[in-house]
Order: sequence, then C-alpha cells, then structure tokens
Amino acid sequence: MPHAFIAAQFKQLGLDTYTHNFSVKYPLDQNEIYSGKNVYGILRASRGASTECLVMSVPYRPPDSVLAGTNAGIAIMLSLAASFRTASYWARDIIFLVTEHEQLGVEAWLEAYHYTSSSSNAIHFGQLDARAGAIQAAINLELPYEKISHIDVRIEGLNGQLPNLDLVNLVHRLFQQERFTTTLKEREDYPDPFSMEGWIYSASSLLSLMVSQATGVPTGNHGLFHRFGIEALTVAGSYKRGWHGSNFLLMGRAIEGIMRSLNNLQERFHQSFFFYLLPATNRYISIGVYMPPFGLMIGAMLLQAVALYISRKEKSNEKESWNFLNLGSFLLYSTICGLIFHSAPEKLTKFNRYMALGLSTEDVVFGGFCMLSILHCMLISTFGARTLSTQRLSAKCVQCAILLLTSTLMYAVAMGNVSLGVLTCLVISPVFSIAKAVSQRFFQYCRRLLLILVHPLCLLFIATFIDTCRVFPEEINQPLKFLGKTHSAAQRALIYAVIDGTFYGNWLFFAGTTLYLPLWSLAWANLSNSSN
Repeated sequence: MPHAFIAAQFKQLGLDTYTHNFSVKYPLDQNEIYSGKNVYGILRASRGASTECLVMSVPYRPPDSVLAGTNAGIAIMLSLAASFRTASYWARDIIFLVTEHEQLGVEAWLEAYHYTSSSSNAIHFGQLDARAGAIQAAINLELPYEKISHIDVRIEGLNGQLPNLDLVNLVHRLFQQERFTTTLKEREDYPDPFSMEGWIYSASSLLSLMVSQATGVPTGNHGLFHRFGIEALTVAGSYKRGWHGSNFLLMGRAIEGIMRSLNNLQERFHQSFFFYLLPATNRYISIGVYMPPFGLMIGAMLLQAVALYISRKEKSNEKESWNFLNLGSFLLYSTICGLIFHSAPEKLTKFNRYMALGLSTEDVVFGGFCMLSILHCMLISTFGARTLSTQRLSAKCVQCAILLLTSTLMYAVAMGNVSLGVLTCLVISPVFSIAKAVSQRFFQYCRRLLLILVHPLCLLFIATFIDTCRVFPEEINQPLKFLGKTHSAAQRALIYAVIDGTFYGNWLFFAGTTLYLPLWSLAWANLSNSSN
C-alpha cells in the first residue's frame, strides 16, 4: 500500500492526516504475525463542534489481488475531499479512510477508534493519534473502473445485521437520479415485477440475499460498522458491455449528495426498518410480514410437541419416564462435546506442528473434524442411547424435548438473523420431527440417513456443493474434478468460519458447534433409544 503517497495527498488537500499501525495474529498459529497500516484524513467541520462525524472508506487492493482493484475509488475519494474542503456547509467532521488487508484493517481501526476489543485479542489494534466525534454513518466505496454503468448496493453486515432502510433507499434514489442502474446482489430489477416471471425473479433475488445474510459474513467493509451502532453500506461499481457508462462527474455528484444528506441529519437513523428483506431495489418485506409465516413454522413444531405430551396419558406406561430433568446429564455431555468441537481447530493445528505431519491447515482441520464426527456418532449411538434407556426416558418424551428446544433456538436465532433462522428451520424441522425409532428396519435406516444429512459437517458440504454448481456449472460433467473443487471449497469454508469467529465475532461456527450439534446429538441418540 502506498501509504506515503496517500498521506501526502491528504496533507496537500489540507486534511488532518494520520497513519494507524496494527498487527494481527493468525488464530490457528500464534507464531504467524502480520502487520498493516491504515491512512486517514479528517476534514474538520466549519459549522460544528466536532461531536459527530461521517466516514468515507476505501479498501486498498494491490495489483496482484484476486479481487477487483479500488484505485478508481481512491481517486474519487481524493477528488471529493478536495471539493468538500472548499465548502462551508459541513456540520459534521468527515473522515476519509483508506484501509489495508480488507476487513482486518477496518476492524483494527474501529477497535482503536472506540478503544475496545471485540475479538479474542487476535488483533492488536494499536493507537490512533486523533479522532473526530461519534460516527453517525459510513459509506464504503469499491469502484474498480473510471467508467461505471451499474452500482451494486451491498447491505449485509456481520451476523446478518442490516443498515437502516432509509439509508438504503437514499443511496438507491440518488444514484438512479444520476442515471446509474442500481442492482441488488448484482441483479437488476425485473421490468414487470407483477408478472409470473417477475415473481420468480424477485424470489430468486430474495433467496440470494437470504443465503448471503445467513452466513453472517459481511459483503464489504461496511459490515463491521454495524456492531458499533453505525449505519453503513458498500457502493460497488461495475461496467457491463453494451451499457452507457457514467463518468466521474456523475459518480461524484451522487456520492456528494449522499454525504450532504447524511450531514443534514438531525438525529441518528431510527424511524425506518432495521429488520427487513429485499426482493428488489424498490420493494421490501418488513418484519411484520415475514415473521408470521416463520411463527407458523415454529408453531408446527410446538403443536407436535404438545400433541406428544398429551398422548402420554392415552398410552401410559409405568416403565417409561416423562421427567424432562433426566435429560440434563445427556445435554451436559453433548454440550461438552460441542465445546470440544469448537476448540478443536487450534488443537488440531498444534498437533500437526508438534508431530511434523506436514499437512496443510485445511486438510488437518477438515480431516480432524471428520474423524471427530464419526467418533462422536459412535459414542452417541452407544453410550448416549444407553443413558436414555437407563433412565427409562420415553422416546416420545425425548422427541418432545427436541421439538421444544429446536423451536426455542430457531426463534432466538431469527431475532438476530432471520435468514439463518428461516433456512435452518426449513431444513431441520422435518427431520427432527421424525427423530424417533420405528420397528421397520428400512424406515429406521432412512431416518438415520436423513439425520446424517443434517449433521453440521454434511450441511457444510451440501452448501458448498450447491455453491460450486452455481459457480462452475460447466464442470458438472467431470465428476472427479467437480467433487475435488467441492471438497476444497468445504475445507476453506470451515477455516473461514473459524477465522471469522475469532477476528470479527461471527457466531456461525460457535452456534453450529455449541448449540446445534447438541440438539442433533439428542436426535441421533433417540433413534437408538431402546425405550421405543
């Protein structure tokens, strides 16, 4: 990163210019330490007391980066800084921030700005030489070309958080006013949204947004601002052949309009929605619309649990127990197993270095998880099922507990990330509803197979399989090569989940190992419960 050049440009424009140094420890190898440097300039408000500020950020990407460059974004930031410097209507400070190492740089800068660490000390955020006021909003620019035809507004933040809908609508309308085509997940709005094709197209766009939100991974550097109560989004530009591209002048006018609109805010965004889903750029689904159907999904499991509890009186058996407290020991055991899975990546990589196996981090972690999962299934099928049988717990009692715990967990997850709650509930609720042994051996094997398919590791492989089909459809005809790419993608996805949880606080890996896995263990043990 050309720190000296960017800092010199900021100083030449008359901004208060500073650099920010930080270091990062690789969570799976504490001996690997990486350093980085951010550059930021502060434009002090001429009509304010520096108690509030706005942020305009651009990630610097070197020429050898696999992602599209952002040199055009840095150029337009410098041009806007020169224009803003001569204006006298700014009531808030403006911070122009250029970060290194993508989201790591933003995370380190935010932690240093608020002087708080939200990760497990993996990021040493250093010190800031100067600050502005409380950050009200942030706009992240990812502009790879001088000529832009489409603007993709990216809103998904960490753990599925979304910016206020007013900010999203503001960005869309100002760019459309300057004759840009705005997109959602790089998809344009359908010309006739009320036709059957329009409904299918919008549903596809909605599903794409929900899948991205469910992962909890931010789609840009803006996603890390949400945790600090800062409304932010990313403006990503692209150029498509055959379209009329707009120049820097129109782009600068649109961004200036956004910053001036944010400058005129009398208070923080609060009147519009924070919980919503978008099927298109000009339509939304509010929480009052999507929560009732989700409540019906949860209600179906609750009704089935109530029906099982009522049926115990009709077919009473003195040898079977319906004391839910007897499940405490098994849940404690399965939760401990989940914690072992959660701490396994670091232990596996240390074992790999100590034994000098020479395996890559992806191979040792993914292979270790596969072996641990097989061992875990064998222990649950024997000792776990024997525990349920020893306590004479009725299979219907265990299934009732599974349904109650699943519905409670899914509702709690949906409060923070509705997409994760909905998609997970759609997949696991039918399988957990039949997690009870039957006398017919064929159906018993079918239920075991279905339950294996919803194991966390199998769900990861299925998700990466679908994503590989979407990205590389031409290689489906080559099964071995295709499965190899799917396997590599699953390995990387597992490592990314571990790293994101350590660096940024993404709780997908934690929830999968310590919350979902114990429920799955209870369902797996109930299939072998001899009390059936």
